[in-house]
Amino acid sequence: MIPLMVKEADLNRIEVPEDYEVLDATELGRRLGFKRDTVLAYLSRRNFGRIPRPNRQLAMGPIWYEKSVREWEAKEG
Repeated sequence: MIPLMVKEADLNRIEVPEDYEVLDATELGRRLGFKRDTVLAYLSRRNFGRIPRPNRQLAMGPIWYEKSVREWEAKEG
């Protein structure tokens, strides 16, 4: 069986429904005006007044759903 190679350019052409977009700590930080380390520090202190609660914890770290972050921003904004 031949392994299938996926190029980054191919990934950029894949359309993902908006509700399925996810953010990692780096992307959440950029969106909220924090550094990644600041997001992770708030997360470790469970300071959910400054960042939303993550939706899932994966081996790579926490992730947030785009929809949940938008809802949090509207509520906190």
